[in-house]
Amino acid sequence: MFTGVAINASSVRRQYTHALAVDSGMLILQRATDQYPTEQELTRLTSLAAPDVLLLDMDNPELAVRCLQVIQTRYTDTPVIAFGGTPVQHKALRVYGIQHFLPYPTEPDIFVAMLAETIRANYSENLPNLFAFLPAKAGCGASTITLGLASALANHLGKNVLCMDTDLRSGAQALMLDLDPRGSTQGALKGAYELDNFKWTNAVTRHHEVDFLLSTGNVLNPPAEWSHYFALIRFVEKRYDAILADLPELINGATEEVVRRANLVFLVTTQEPVALRLAARRFEDLKRWGVPEAHVRLVVNRWQRRDTSAEQIEAAVGLPVSSTLSNDYNRVRATLQSGISPVPADNAFGKELVRFGQGLMGVMEAAVHPAAPPEQTRNGFAGVLRLLVTRQAR
Repeated sequence: MFTGVAINASSVRRQYTHALAVDSGMLILQRATDQYPTEQELTRLTSLAAPDVLLLDMDNPELAVRCLQVIQTRYTDTPVIAFGGTPVQHKALRVYGIQHFLPYPTEPDIFVAMLAETIRANYSENLPNLFAFLPAKAGCGASTITLGLASALANHLGKNVLCMDTDLRSGAQALMLDLDPRGSTQGALKGAYELDNFKWTNAVTRHHEVDFLLSTGNVLNPPAEWSHYFALIRFVEKRYDAILADLPELINGATEEVVRRANLVFLVTTQEPVALRLAARRFEDLKRWGVPEAHVRLVVNRWQRRDTSAEQIEAAVGLPVSSTLSNDYNRVRATLQSGISPVPADNAFGKELVRFGQGLMGVMEAAVHPAAPPEQTRNGFAGVLRLLVTRQAR
């Protein structure tokens, strides 16, 4: 649940903003005033932790701006939604960085849409440690790659890893690992607004040094929304070195939040003609959901040298091949079924996953420390970055 503070010009307007917040199902007002507060009252008002959004009544523009100036010195990053006022007054408010305006009164659905737009605009940056894996079609091996990579990161690179199965309908990861989930992705999403350490411990299943958030295959009713994924990601983003999200092949308005915030989205395909044609569609889907082309990487799984060439794949999908992974499906399946480890580190596929993980950590470090000195960039993580942005030898 998001938090807000509402500055109102009267008790009638306070009741109105309170009703909007309650009806939205997304916003809890920490404080709401009956009139424009004095400077002393503003000091008390801004003693709270910074809210996710500020609702500002423009009934008296002069007093509203005075309040805004004080509030912005305390809540420097909090976005503001202004209610009422005229277009001329809105133009003046833009000097203070205000970009979101609503008429007074406004319809509840319009308020919800504006609330989503405002919060998402304020949290639009990519998270360095979040990586999404999207299959071109079912059966391309995206779940196997995600599982194996999570194990490689945890067991070979010593990272604290979360692996999330966001395919709510299938729940393939739990079946592949032959695990009865302790908690579930469905439960974590349903209670995302109220997550705490105790609830999180009961939501994840610890296996092979990895925290797995596993799907039970049951569809949520009502369905999960973007705000549930937003709250879930916000809760876990600083708890793990790497967060891997295993996505179903179709993105929706809820899982959009995962690809929107991911550092990189890995589009997983095979060399089959149908898979390649669907990969091209998935690439277009990602762009329609607002994912920049520079954030998408094409991974060819079960690579065979004598099959479709990398050049032909790139022409079919419209995206450079960044990585290829060996065709060792039978051995991978046997290892998964044995329960020994999700990553067979003694074969080519396992070694490739370890190198893949090293590349991810390099990408993450580059995102966290973008101003690294040139010599550090050349001698440090540049080599592993090349594993993700250049084609492997064929």
